[in-house]
Amino acid sequence: MADEDLQDPRMDEDGEVEAQDAESAADENEEKSLEEQIKDAVDVRVEDLGTLRKKLTITVPRDSLSEQLDKQYNELRKEAQVPGFRRGRAPRRLLEKRFGGEVSDTLVQQLVSAGYSAALDKADLKAIGDPLIWAREKGAETDSLMEVEKAIDLIELPADEPLVFSCEVEIRPEFELPDMETMTLKKPAVTISEQDIEQYVERIRAMRGSWEPVLDEPVRIDDVVHADIKMTSGETVLKSQDNVRIPVRPQTVDGVVIENLGEVLAGANIGDIRTTSGTLSDDYFKVEFRGQPVDFEFKIHRIERLHLPELNDEFAKGLGFDSLADIREWAKNDLESRLHEQTQRALAGQVCQYLLDNTSFDLPQRLSDRQVARVIMRRMVDMYQQGIPPAEVEKLMDEVRTSAQADVARDLKLSLIMEKLDEQLQVEVGENEINGRIAAIARMQNRRFDRVRDELIKGAGLSNLYVQIRDDKIVAKLIEQAKVLDEEPAKDAKDKS
Repeated sequence: MADEDLQDPRMDEDGEVEAQDAESAADENEEKSLEEQIKDAVDVRVEDLGTLRKKLTITVPRDSLSEQLDKQYNELRKEAQVPGFRRGRAPRRLLEKRFGGEVSDTLVQQLVSAGYSAALDKADLKAIGDPLIWAREKGAETDSLMEVEKAIDLIELPADEPLVFSCEVEIRPEFELPDMETMTLKKPAVTISEQDIEQYVERIRAMRGSWEPVLDEPVRIDDVVHADIKMTSGETVLKSQDNVRIPVRPQTVDGVVIENLGEVLAGANIGDIRTTSGTLSDDYFKVEFRGQPVDFEFKIHRIERLHLPELNDEFAKGLGFDSLADIREWAKNDLESRLHEQTQRALAGQVCQYLLDNTSFDLPQRLSDRQVARVIMRRMVDMYQQGIPPAEVEKLMDEVRTSAQADVARDLKLSLIMEKLDEQLQVEVGENEINGRIAAIARMQNRRFDRVRDELIKGAGLSNLYVQIRDDKIVAKLIEQAKVLDEEPAKDAKDKS
């Protein structure tokens, strides 16, 4: 029997007319993006969750969903190879049977992404970062907030109903930038002191430090322990994780600030169990537990302590110097060669303070965990560029995570101001600039370029490095436009020099 004899009756029944209609619709929309195609049809309901935070409930109507399904299957029909049918002639119901799961997954991803973008545009909202989407994990009784990628894997395409999903998003505030023409800066007379040289040498030493196991001593503050963590609220276990690396000082665990963790763990031995408590954040991903008290249990399996090499001539020779005095002389020369860089950093600090003092908008009373995480990552990248040793960076980041919200809010406010300045100045950052900064970090840490780059990619550090370079270029432009006055060195600075 010929192929046509097999195909034509079925195609007339459920495929051919449908395919022609889909092709016509596709021709009309071929110049439009999916977001543009569904924007007018999408319904969005906005709920206020506090300053700069909204909940969006987004509905993609069934008609729009069906139109996109038709388009997907029409495209698939052109390419799919189905036994017994020529290419482009397979019936729709057979394509649905063979490829339905793949088509549904693809369409969910496309519609959630395009629906969210269309909803923002329709509601005239400017988002900061990606949203968190409400979805239900398999076996769970209620929905939870989660990252977009994870949520998309759990959202199912409805058979006959519209696609409805909800998300929470942080919103950019509306504000006016200050008048930059009136900004006056004072150029400091930067000098190099003996203390600066000693700090530089200590940083070189810290770069060569190593974490070594402690077998017969109890835990000290600033040690690192490897422990099993259990976090419970009442009878519910919210977190259970084995062999987690934990620095012994104040920490944040799943958004819970544990100020006394250093004291809780200090003095413990391998095998000991220590407990403490805290309170879940207001944006914890499980709504029913937000703001609830939680208990923590830590079972210690391993203790590590940072060992620094002795600062002597032998250490100097290991670095290619003849003596410790040669290291100090090299450090002095290197610092003096970067006096201009230090001056620019001081001027940049004044620019940032001017922007903060003269720009007004509301920030949330309590910053979300995601906002804090963005600030932490930016500070980490900045410290790496300054040559601060990784162990010291880690300690300083822990301090940021557990510090007063005002400190973090300052950085968040500045980042929002920089975003608006970038819209005006249109600063460009090239890949060679990013690679140059990575190479500089690698040299300071005595590590390979590719390993530093991979580490930055894993922790979203690469995007933050891009932002750091962009902000540096914005500030440099503002310094050029400002009135800069020379400042006399302080008396004690003259004496030291």
